[in-house]
Amino acid sequence: MSSIREQLDEVLRRRGEYRPVVEEEIDRWTRIGQLVATLGEAAAPDLAGEPDPAQPVLGAPDTAEMAAAVEDCLAVLATVRARVNRGTVNIGVSGRARNGKSTVLQALSGLDDRQIPSGRGQPVTAVRSRIYHSATDRGARLRMHTAASFLAEVIAPYHAELGLGRAPQSLEEFARHGYGHVADGLGPQDKPRLAPVLARLQEAQEAVESYRPYLTGETRTVDLTDIRQWVAYPEPSAQAARPYLAVRDAAITCAFPLEDLTALGLVDMPGLGELVPRAEEHHLDGLRNDIDFVIVVKRPTDTNSMWAQEDARALQLIGSVCTTADVRDFALVLVNTGGCLPENIAALQDDLDKRLNNASGGRGYWVVAADGADRDAVRDQVLRPVLEHLALALPRMDRAAIEDAVRVCEEHGERIAEQAAAWAQRLRAAAVPTSTEQSIARAEELRAEVAASVQGWVDTLKGRAADDFEDTEFYERITEVHQEVRAWVLDGFGQGADAWRQRALNRFRVDRASLPFASAELNRIRVEMARRFSAVDSLLSRRRDEYWAGLAAALGPRLTLLVEDTAGPAQHVLSELAAVLRDAPEPCPELAETLGFALDVRLDYRTRALPRVRRALEVLLPEPDDPAHDSGPATLLSVPRTDEGAGLLLERITQLARQAAYDAQGVLAQEPGTTAQVLFAYGEQFEDAFVRAESSEAEFRRLVAGFQDRLWPGDRTGPQAVSARVHRLRHLVAELRRMTGDARAQRPETERRTR
Repeated sequence: MSSIREQLDEVLRRRGEYRPVVEEEIDRWTRIGQLVATLGEAAAPDLAGEPDPAQPVLGAPDTAEMAAAVEDCLAVLATVRARVNRGTVNIGVSGRARNGKSTVLQALSGLDDRQIPSGRGQPVTAVRSRIYHSATDRGARLRMHTAASFLAEVIAPYHAELGLGRAPQSLEEFARHGYGHVADGLGPQDKPRLAPVLARLQEAQEAVESYRPYLTGETRTVDLTDIRQWVAYPEPSAQAARPYLAVRDAAITCAFPLEDLTALGLVDMPGLGELVPRAEEHHLDGLRNDIDFVIVVKRPTDTNSMWAQEDARALQLIGSVCTTADVRDFALVLVNTGGCLPENIAALQDDLDKRLNNASGGRGYWVVAADGADRDAVRDQVLRPVLEHLALALPRMDRAAIEDAVRVCEEHGERIAEQAAAWAQRLRAAAVPTSTEQSIARAEELRAEVAASVQGWVDTLKGRAADDFEDTEFYERITEVHQEVRAWVLDGFGQGADAWRQRALNRFRVDRASLPFASAELNRIRVEMARRFSAVDSLLSRRRDEYWAGLAAALGPRLTLLVEDTAGPAQHVLSELAAVLRDAPEPCPELAETLGFALDVRLDYRTRALPRVRRALEVLLPEPDDPAHDSGPATLLSVPRTDEGAGLLLERITQLARQAAYDAQGVLAQEPGTTAQVLFAYGEQFEDAFVRAESSEAEFRRLVAGFQDRLWPGDRTGPQAVSARVHRLRHLVAELRRMTGDARAQRPETERRTR
């Protein structure tokens, strides 16, 4: 089987190469779906009752049809993604209950009744299982429900099937829900079908405490010797524990009894005809997303020796999801002969020949007869031929699935692009141009409005820069910081006087000198004081933020209409406005650059105050930078290497530090006035550049021409009735055309990458 394994391994490798292009397409169609939803919201009629003169000419695009097309594309792409993401070749085993489906799975996997239950009477497999070949791993991973997913995916379908209305929203509500009266309401025609369904629901309710602790949503690892209780129905008992109800699905790994095997997975498909709501829906999901090939098991017993309507329905289900390949490539009918009479086997095979294959015309369905419990027979007569077939068929089936997805996406994309193009034509008719005279008048109006408002703001900055203006808050903060620094100095520089003296004395003894310690301490104190005085930075940042807030307010409510989010910080509003002006349909680069200048205010401790504070702290230098200069404190630092000397050194350094702190306070006390002067200069420059620059008049006209409807949103009359809504729709439609209209251009590249 080595060559077959190598061919199938190559199939899996090639699938991995398809993943990037599939993910790209899913991402593109997701964005198209979001764009269609936004377009639908933007095109919805005005519900406020205000007349919209543009509405009669706009019409309305059929975004519901577009959205349905997007869903179709995402659905087919999701199926392809599931296919190319599979790291195993998956064979599903399907069929109606009691036909030997579990027995065949046992023969293929080497497991037995303890892991894959089989039996007589009612169906015993309660949880959908995936079984994967592994030469090294043996165990099971159970994906558990949460309480919410259990109620939505297990209990809600029962309620829908029985017509009971809204399903319980909590386990407590489910546990106390009354189902006793439901049987009385079942009519004679419904009772045979629904009474067993109701019984299953009541069993789940009665056993709720047995599986409640397991509704954790976790992935639970169990040994295969303990798996049965998690995947099988219990023996009939009203009080039986039902932990399987907490299991969403199970993944089992074990070594299959086969040699030289590829990465193979077996999927236990839900039994057709079971009394579980949505079983058929789950069956279809499995066929669509998890399976490369299906073995449909049919066991010819005395009452099951003919190809029945239910069996035909099984092949119809397979055909409904296998739209890109011949179902005969995708499925095999296994006549499970184990324990059956020869005449019944012959009757079924004859029926298959006459009623299925002859009736179908052309190539018949693949039919194999074998004892499902005979592992050798299943291996040689079923699995080996299936793998040989898949080694040749899977590449073309993969290619067909991908090409079909490309075709569906291209066709839907072209239809959406055509609808968008038609609507763009109507939008162009709705966008009545503004007259030159009115546009110029409005530009002058806006410019004058901004000039007056900005001048008022600049006058405020000028008042704060006046000699007699006192920034009380700033002064109080400087005083507060100075007091904190002074207290730190007087506290032995944060260590306590005794501890500082002891540390000094210890260092004297190590160095046999006082100057090394004194120099190091002056350096440490100087650095720390410079850092501590940076606490005024918060006030400088606040003054800068107040400057931006004042400017944003001064630009007036009209210009800020161009910014979608005005609730954020003023800096963000100004940045967004600059971006709008720069990227406008008629760009205003000089106005945008002027806003950028206003945002580039350098007002922080390191830039503004630190250089002068550093000069004030030079008194703490151990010796002057110029050796010829004799004003440094070096002569003060040489003290006796005794406890008294350490105290004297502390006194002298403390005095120097207090002087430095006082001088630094004096430097910072000048900062409020300097800061106000700086901000006033920034404000004056902004006003001049924004209102009076050579390009200002022309750019205000461009601004009005590009955003007139947004700047004057209340004007809904006359030739200026082109609203912000129309501009937004034009942008959305143009983007939709861009994303879908180039489908033909994209197809050759997509086909090249998927070959």
